[in-house]
Amino acid sequence: MRSRSNFAIKLFAILLLLVTGCNRQQSETEINEADAQELTIEKSGTFMGKPYELVEFPNGAWANKTLQTDYKMFKVPLSSNFIKKEVAKIADGIYTINGLFASYIPVIETKNGVIIYDSGTSPEIGREILKMLETVTEKPVIAVIYSHSHYIFGSSAIKEKYPNAQFIANPRLASNLASGQGAGSVFPEIGPLLNSGLVQQFHMMLPREGKDAPFGGFISFPDFSGFVRPTTEVTEGQVLNIDGVDLQFFTNFNVDSDDQLLVWIPSKKIVLNNAFWGFMPNMYSLRGSNFRDPENITQALFKIRDLGTEIMLSTHGTPIVGKQAVKETVETYADFYNFVKDQTLRAMLLGRAPQDLGKFLKLPQHFRDAEYLCETYGPLETFAEPIYHHGRGWFDNDAANIFKLTREDEARNLIKAMGGPDRVVQLSDQAIKEGDQMWALKLINYLYVTEPTNQTYRTKKAQLLYQLGMVLESQNARSWCITQAYALTNKLALPRLVLPDEIVNNMNPTTLLTQYKVRIDPEKAGTTNYLLAFAVGDGKKVGLHCRFGVVEFIDDVEKYGQAPNATLTMSQTSLVDLFMNRKPVGQILSEQGNAVKGDRKEVENFLSYFDEIFSPQVNQAIPVVKK
Repeated sequence: MRSRSNFAIKLFAILLLLVTGCNRQQSETEINEADAQELTIEKSGTFMGKPYELVEFPNGAWANKTLQTDYKMFKVPLSSNFIKKEVAKIADGIYTINGLFASYIPVIETKNGVIIYDSGTSPEIGREILKMLETVTEKPVIAVIYSHSHYIFGSSAIKEKYPNAQFIANPRLASNLASGQGAGSVFPEIGPLLNSGLVQQFHMMLPREGKDAPFGGFISFPDFSGFVRPTTEVTEGQVLNIDGVDLQFFTNFNVDSDDQLLVWIPSKKIVLNNAFWGFMPNMYSLRGSNFRDPENITQALFKIRDLGTEIMLSTHGTPIVGKQAVKETVETYADFYNFVKDQTLRAMLLGRAPQDLGKFLKLPQHFRDAEYLCETYGPLETFAEPIYHHGRGWFDNDAANIFKLTREDEARNLIKAMGGPDRVVQLSDQAIKEGDQMWALKLINYLYVTEPTNQTYRTKKAQLLYQLGMVLESQNARSWCITQAYALTNKLALPRLVLPDEIVNNMNPTTLLTQYKVRIDPEKAGTTNYLLAFAVGDGKKVGLHCRFGVVEFIDDVEKYGQAPNATLTMSQTSLVDLFMNRKPVGQILSEQGNAVKGDRKEVENFLSYFDEIFSPQVNQAIPVVKK
């Protein structure tokens, strides 16, 4: 269990070191700055037939003026870069530490100490928390409660100063880290794909200052060295007494991860939670992640109400004080979740197809009027379709859609039907003049799909994406649009997969090979029935058994009922090189310390059946175009 947990910690850092991974990927795919093209937008005008005005935020970012005037976005950390750095007093002995990163830090003062909810994103942030605490109390930190697995990396600084502090967590936290669930991936094999989405979701490849900088919360990835393992794991409904104060823990609510810890302090009528975010919650994340069940999340919100909460302190949401205010807030927030779910189900019963659902959702005005439901994070239009797919899968009950054309075939047929590429460009330009930029983007995308290296198509698509991103109120969608616009105009290389060296270098052979096996190309493998054993370091022999295009991972070759066709003895470094496609297979097999027992040519041929997904030529979300 210890080794699994240690690896879990390392694996979770995939999320924490993406910037490093992206920088390395870019260095492997050269970008010629001379090839870069400018992207433009006027500070005011019309887009999709509606007027817009862009204003400049403190970091130079241009964004829709409504974000300042309608939504007051500066109040919510994850939705703003500009929260004031301060310790805010909520009530006697109750504080929040604000402005250090994309979250509030709730603080509960007890008779002899202080309890904090989360610890920040790095040891440096942890030290800042302690420094700011000293401005309101001299009492030591006696407990750190982990709200979930995202903001727990300032703990080493706290433990260093207060070695007897408790660190309390949901028991699922460690296992989630081990399986990759911290990244939100159902299948660990596609974690690098989701990581690339995360890079695009949070402006990580865009400038930090200037007009293309984030107006919303930039996620600065935590320093993993600051993590402290939980000293106490609590169960659903469990009560702990900390310095004379009873705390009740609820572990069964899944918001953006299922390792949440909702905390009720009955003597103070306080709830600590990550269920209320203070802005329109991401019911679906564009990067892809586990299904976020509206019913489970609304249960968490109703739990807060039914406990009789008088002070609600949240990781991202503004503190809410007063029993009636808490009740009205969480009910409206829960009603929003149920509205999206119920109206999606209604649309399905009325025969609407998945692609119709985003336009079907029409929020009642009282939701639009609630500033804690502002659309500054995820875009509402994307929330309904995942509920459809979760409820009934992809099929929309139209027999014409049982069998599908590929994207390329559909695009080619449509281009031909419209009169050829030149005519499609004319139609796109005409749509722009008529204020229908979304149709213009769709038309240009048909051309791009068929010829992704055509710079004319790329530039037109990029310009539309850039303008769309600039006028959007959703920071997530903005970042996706502008990042891809940058890639299309040769300002950056955008990897399809991101897996930093710091993580993959520490993956054990079992993890590497169980993920490697899905890359088999069945057409290349054909009728192959071949078992290759791997002897890596001092560990047991593991293997890959390919049977007619399907690969089974063998956990212990010595106990398997079939002798290996060959055994490959290699170092951990060489196995990682193979996994990451850093070197040709033949070169890896020839390196000192590596050896093949059996037919070397057969081994090399067998390994050639696996896709080289991380090679610079393949690992491009948008092809790099060089003059």
